[in-house]
Amino acid sequence: MMGKYHALILAKSGSKRLKDKNILWFHGKPMFLVNIEKCVKIFEKVFVSSDSELMLREAKEVGAIPIKRGQDLCGDTPNIPVYQHALKHMGELGGIIAVQANSPNLEHNLIVLAKNIMESGAQELLTCHEDYSIYGSIWAISKLRLDSYPDPYNPKPDVMLVDTSVDIHTRHDYNKALLL
Repeated sequence: MMGKYHALILAKSGSKRLKDKNILWFHGKPMFLVNIEKCVKIFEKVFVSSDSELMLREAKEVGAIPIKRGQDLCGDTPNIPVYQHALKHMGELGGIIAVQANSPNLEHNLIVLAKNIMESGAQELLTCHEDYSIYGSIWAISKLRLDSYPDPYNPKPDVMLVDTSVDIHTRHDYNKALLL
């Protein structure tokens, strides 16, 4: 099913390895806002799923639509159930382009490319490292595939795009991303 795609940013409040990573200061703003601001320039609608009232409020101030996420969808929950929860609040669409909040140096043009590929008919797209191991700074899925996703721990994308951004989970990752 082709159709319009909206952006979805997941930005939970907690983090096991790097405390409060999504609100760490990144080049003049909280990290979670960096990709929201990129997506607002690309998509008609940008949604933010979070358990944090602060993040939802700040996301709304820059043009995103907040989706309150319960604690049952935080922690070690795979992304697919969180995407499915968000989809219920996003209206009619062809699917989602989920952009990680903790990959703030993700290239604007890669988000645009993912959107164009999905709106041309792909069912699932993931970013990957240069060795083609799945990375997931962008995970785009059609509504049709998301409605009955078989195994949230074993994605099988139709398209993989190489991405060199830093996925921030540790202080080392954060420091490396700041230098780029």
